[in-house]
Amino acid sequence: MDYAEARVLLDRLPWLLVKPGLTRIRRLLEALGNPERSFPAVHVAGTNGKGSVVAMLDSVLRAAGYRTGRYTSPEVEDFRDRICVDGVWIREEELASGTARLADALFADPDVPSQFEAITAIAFDHFQRAAVDVAVVEVGLGGRFDATNVVSPVLCVLTNVTLDHTAILGDTAEKIAWEKAGIAKPGVPLLAGRLAAAVAAVVRAECAAVGAPLVSGEEVVVSYGRRDLDRAEYAVQGAGLPAKVELGLVGGYQRENLQLVLRAVQFLRTAGFAIPADAVDRGLAAARWPGRAEVVRRRPTVILEGAHNAAGAEQLAHDVARWAPDRDRRWLVLGVLADKDVGGIVQTLVPLFRRVVLCRSASPRALPVNELCARIGEHSVESTCYDSVKDAVRETVARAGPEDVVVVTGSLTVVAEARRELCPG
Repeated sequence: MDYAEARVLLDRLPWLLVKPGLTRIRRLLEALGNPERSFPAVHVAGTNGKGSVVAMLDSVLRAAGYRTGRYTSPEVEDFRDRICVDGVWIREEELASGTARLADALFADPDVPSQFEAITAIAFDHFQRAAVDVAVVEVGLGGRFDATNVVSPVLCVLTNVTLDHTAILGDTAEKIAWEKAGIAKPGVPLLAGRLAAAVAAVVRAECAAVGAPLVSGEEVVVSYGRRDLDRAEYAVQGAGLPAKVELGLVGGYQRENLQLVLRAVQFLRTAGFAIPADAVDRGLAAARWPGRAEVVRRRPTVILEGAHNAAGAEQLAHDVARWAPDRDRRWLVLGVLADKDVGGIVQTLVPLFRRVVLCRSASPRALPVNELCARIGEHSVESTCYDSVKDAVRETVARAGPEDVVVVTGSLTVVAEARRELCPG
């Protein structure tokens, strides 16, 4: 089986349909000899920020000399970028051979696994074959019934809980918290970010029910320092941590993610991982995460930000004022998935911009551009609509002045398509 054949086979699996439950993933992993048992993991859940936390932790662990596996979703640069060992994407031939090893199990049962479940199994098989020392694994959706919830964690992380994927996870933050807290394991610390009181009560109850110590990041204090569109500096107070760190991840929301990463380092040390302060410093400085406040062009400045829910839009709104103080210099390229809080995203972001360019990604879940146009009718902005992200980005960059700032956001699918247009090859 070659890579093209593997992709065809994987595309036969349900890839839009979410299929919660662990029966199918366990069946696939058993067919592979249960590779998920061969490595310890850091398991990261949350509404926003989990990908950034994974990227930072992976980079720090590699700087400390560990061979790491990293599993994230969805892809932004390439289908293979979800599965990395030591920061390197799984090769085409490795993904093909992993798919071949799994092929007989994919359709052996009437309850066919989802594509995400198959990719998860391939990832864990790849990590075992690469003999990783540790894997940093991002939850795909929710946590309790997510395919990743079969790993053997030494630490679980819950970044935050806000409304998203409400049709699947529940229509209240408390219901969503129950799903996400389902990653808690007996005796394994669950490190939680800032949570609303009602959400925190749910998480505490779930941790108590399984015997997982619930801890916060508050013992580490992180303060903003110098920030621009190239680097962000933070002052740090915490045992065994550098007094100052630099990040190439420039979104203001990264402060809370960084606090969790630094606290996670302290817990990983107690679990036996040797992570010196200089490795923390070097790892954070080297951390990259595409599509999260990522500057991909200058003159005009083009920033890709995968804010895809109301909470993410609110975080982005704070950064927009800092990146471009003059509203007349701001351009917004926006595309949203139909199952998201379109109203919340529009109400938060559109008033900040003088010019708004609306588009639709190629995702079958994308909101038609005419419906998105109708949502911004009440706002006094200059708007243009395009049927594709490619055309929207190309035309906007051509029209923007050299001192303008173009923000592309609303969906990771939009960001991925914009990135392919702006960063070819």
